[in-house]
Amino acid sequence: MQIQSIPGKMESIWHNEAKAVIDTWTKYSVTLDEFKKAVQDKGLSFGKARNVQAWIVDSSQASGAFSQEIQEFIGTELFPAFAENGVKYFITITSDSAITKMSVSSYSAKAGPSGLQLVEVASVQDAVEWLKLNAGAGSPA
Repeated sequence: MQIQSIPGKMESIWHNEAKAVIDTWTKYSVTLDEFKKAVQDKGLSFGKARNVQAWIVDSSQASGAFSQEIQEFIGTELFPAFAENGVKYFITITSDSAITKMSVSSYSAKAGPSGLQLVEVASVQDAVEWLKLNAGAGSPA
């Protein structure tokens, strides 16, 4: 189920079985306002209402890097908000692009200090499988 998108740059979907928001990025060239509206305002409120447990960021096809302003926002405001709203796992799928990989590495390093478990995997399917094995996603309640 699609949550929202930044046309030509990112789209968010909900994976009900994994209780995860999946952000698929193609371009990291967004403004802080676009980022906040998409990820924090729409994505987080959607996930919170559905007992989100994981946030999966697929940057495997992404290019570019987040601005320093967005990276600081992620570390100081977004990750703490994730933790307060039930997100336990922050899962990344990185790009082959050196610049994008560096950007992902820089902001994802701030997950642990905010109380999130950082997991790096090769694909969205690997992320969902990891959640099934380690977080009980898909288990009968």
